[in-house]
Amino acid sequence: MSTITNKEIVEIGLGSIGKIKLIKALSEANKMATVYALHKKTNLKREDIKRNLRDLVQIDWVRETKLANKMYMANKENEYVNQLMTFFRAVGYIGQPEC
Repeated sequence: MSTITNKEIVEIGLGSIGKIKLIKALSEANKMATVYALHKKTNLKREDIKRNLRDLVQIDWVRETKLANKMYMANKENEYVNQLMTFFRAVGYIGQPEC
């Protein structure tokens, strides 16, 4: 398997509005979330959520755990995720009450 470049990691991670919404939802939650919970929070289609999560898990931006259901959590130890969360807070994308 070939190594993924930094450029490819960013392009995979930010490749769609759905991925950005998922990163936002997982960053704001301080607990693991199911696909159902992410669907309720983001209003994205469940199949789109699963496809986007697969990409985000591949680049280690999201952690997946199998309990009764698959559970997901932002990987806050990942430097890309930390930088995105800092940026999202700075521009008011996360950490603000929704209108």
